Amino acid sequence: MIELHSLEAEHGVIGAMLKQPHLIDVLSDDLSPDAFAYADNADLYRLILALHDDGQPVDVITLGERMAELPSGMRTMAYAGEIHLNTPSAANAKTYAKIIRDRAVARQIVAAAERIHEIAHDQACVEDKIAQVQSTILALGTDGGDAECQTLADMWAEHIEVIQERLDRFSKGNVMDGLGSGIPDLDRYTQGMKPGQMIVVAGRPAMGKTTLAMNIAADVGINQRKPVAVISLEMSKTQLMDRLLAAVGGIPLPSLKTGECANDYSAELTSAGLKLSQSPIVVSDVPVMTIARIRSIVRRQKHRMGGMGLVVIDYLGLVEGEGAGRTEDVTVMSRQIKLLAREMGCPVIILSQLNRSCESRPDKRPVLSDLRESGAIEQDADIVMFVYRDEVYHPNTQDKGIGEILIRKNRDGEIGMVPTAFQGDKSRFVPLAAHSRTSNVVEVNF
Repeated sequence: MIELHSLEAEHGVIGAMLKQPHLIDVLSDDLSPDAFAYADNADLYRLILALHDDGQPVDVITLGERMAELPSGMRTMAYAGEIHLNTPSAANAKTYAKIIRDRAVARQIVAAAERIHEIAHDQACVEDKIAQVQSTILALGTDGGDAECQTLADMWAEHIEVIQERLDRFSKGNVMDGLGSGIPDLDRYTQGMKPGQMIVVAGRPAMGKTTLAMNIAADVGINQRKPVAVISLEMSKTQLMDRLLAAVGGIPLPSLKTGECANDYSAELTSAGLKLSQSPIVVSDVPVMTIARIRSIVRRQKHRMGGMGLVVIDYLGLVEGEGAGRTEDVTVMSRQIKLLAREMGCPVIILSQLNRSCESRPDKRPVLSDLRESGAIEQDADIVMFVYRDEVYHPNTQDKGIGEILIRKNRDGEIGMVPTAFQGDKSRFVPLAAHSRTSNVVEVNF
């Protein structure tokens, strides 16, 4: 069992800096004053950094001149002189610094355990307790206080590898640097769904928002073999499974609901069931959800599945807020979803409803201002795409069976419209062979 502090290591680091001041830059990069267990050592370390930042020489005398006494009343010169005298060498200073950091983390773990003990006795619901515990654990870290910034020189050195990776993909005919959607024309606009992106799929009721989102989830899980978490607040697992089987197997949805598919589409049903059962897709259909609970579920699944490729939340309007007013709640939730995407290192697709404004216009295709309840969704999202089918408003339209994916915001690319074939009976959007509404349908390949 180790001690939670090391006076010797703290004196070793300070003494090394006094003996060889060039080590101040080396050791302070990832060593915060808060990592010191003893207040006098932390205060003396801060004093050394302050003097060094001012461009002043650092030794026992200059420290005493800057601050005669430490906050505890200890004479600065005497204390620094004693440490300097008792430090035989600066050779192992980096090892001493690591000891300090490790002991600091150990103390954080003890504090986290005490906090978890308090959380366990709170009156909150168990889901919120789990979320608080996970947040407490994830707050533990070994980074230094000044490790957040990086020089452009270092960034450039790392970015060369990124550019080389892009070149390698381009030479192989693949220009995407993210997850595909299963709709090539859509991928040309997005260049793939990237880690940390918040992607909004919105539309009026019955347009096919859930269908599109589940089509993308199925492609990512089945064809790209990436873990997918679907948080469904609107549909049950049974409803989602019906839709997935219909889309993947090309089975009419009514046949699935009546059970006739077992006779008429037995081969397709078996094949689709096998593909889905072997895919890394998980579904939660708990109807009452908060963002904290969603975050807890996704964190847990990421740990169990060894990573997370995509998260789908259906839909934002059913996520419970904190009761501060719906607009303010949605503003907070939108920001939290963006942070979730960053934390998980994967794209998050969030479905959203639209207000009725578009229905009063001659052209009922939605625009960004039609997003319901908060402008924060538009602000936080990296990509906003609307699902529009003209036949919902005009049953005799010449565009019957055509689904339009309207990309209204694309932070890293162009905006535009992607035409698709909507096969409602099979719960899927199917790519078209070319950029023409009269094009032939390209069969999906799950």
